[in-house]
Amino acid sequence: MKIGLLLPSVYMGNKYKDKIFAPKELLLNLANTLLDRGHKVFVYGAPGTKTNARLIQGHEELIQRDFTSPKFRGLDRLSKLKNAHTATKIEYEIDLSVKAFLHARKEKVDIMHSYHDFMAHYINKLIPVPTVYTIHDPRPRAEHIAYWRFKHFARDNYIFISKSQKRHYGRLIRSIGVAYHGVDTNKFPFSQKGGDYFAFIGRYIKEKGVVEAMSAVKEAGVRLKMVGDDAYRVLPYYQTRVLPQLKKGIIEDETFIGEADRGTFLKNAYALLFPILWEEPFGMVMIEAMSCGTPVIAFNHGSVSEVIKDGETGYIVDPKEGARGLVRAIKKLRSLSLPEYHLMRNACRAHVEKNFTLQKMAEQHEKVYQKVVGFHA
Repeated sequence: MKIGLLLPSVYMGNKYKDKIFAPKELLLNLANTLLDRGHKVFVYGAPGTKTNARLIQGHEELIQRDFTSPKFRGLDRLSKLKNAHTATKIEYEIDLSVKAFLHARKEKVDIMHSYHDFMAHYINKLIPVPTVYTIHDPRPRAEHIAYWRFKHFARDNYIFISKSQKRHYGRLIRSIGVAYHGVDTNKFPFSQKGGDYFAFIGRYIKEKGVVEAMSAVKEAGVRLKMVGDDAYRVLPYYQTRVLPQLKKGIIEDETFIGEADRGTFLKNAYALLFPILWEEPFGMVMIEAMSCGTPVIAFNHGSVSEVIKDGETGYIVDPKEGARGLVRAIKKLRSLSLPEYHLMRNACRAHVEKNFTLQKMAEQHEKVYQKVVGFHA
């Protein structure tokens, strides 16, 4: 098949290399794997994007510079900056999305896969190309513009990233299938040994459960190393709820790390804490950790029960138990004998190799593509 993969986000650009933006790595891994499987693949993304597929790129200037507008006159400086960034980001998305669909029509692309943002829905109405849309977020509330948008485009072809996510969306939009994320197991190498600290990776927001993670490790008497996004460290939540609890050797906040260093960070952890407080659509860091052999302790929200095998690759905790439930799971894990702990690490890697590899991800997407192409044949 001729496949187009569209990710019209400025956050794919090198300027934002230190920002947590999971769709970038996922799309590029999908592109390269589909290419290896014999498909012709086009990636519509940021200039300088490293991919084995053919790259059709957006405008670098719209990534490097946020343009202002006379309409922002009278706003305070911070509001002007925020509005300039949003306006420029949307401009980039429109420009690259139009370029992508015109190119796809010219090249007779069999299927366009829109991997992020919403402008493609509108452009696809003007430039008809068979298209699927991956949903990365939980179901929006009725007062959100995204909810209106889903109702407006309810009959488009949506790919969900977990059965839980699909279930929560209900009949709001049409599902064309579920395709789990996959992890590059070479970049997240296995270690049977592990390390002596517990790990946390995620944005420093309430929904990620960072406060619950810190409370649990203090009560359990273990070390916690955290990795987050720099952008969230300046926000009140981090400044008031996270920063005061940091203490060297007990709870430490590491600088943001890229894919390669993230593998080392997870490989050397005793376990990953994933005390999610929302209906997590997937949770990429769980399969990254398990690829390294690192067990996961998580609250039972969203996709957690689809990703973790309770008692085999970690422990699933009832959210009603809060931090006390996390403490109980931490102590249970630490009570394992060394051979038992090594068996769990082996089980983590085997679970990923069976269910969450790049090949599995590509296979599942191929099935969805073929279904849609069949509709339009």
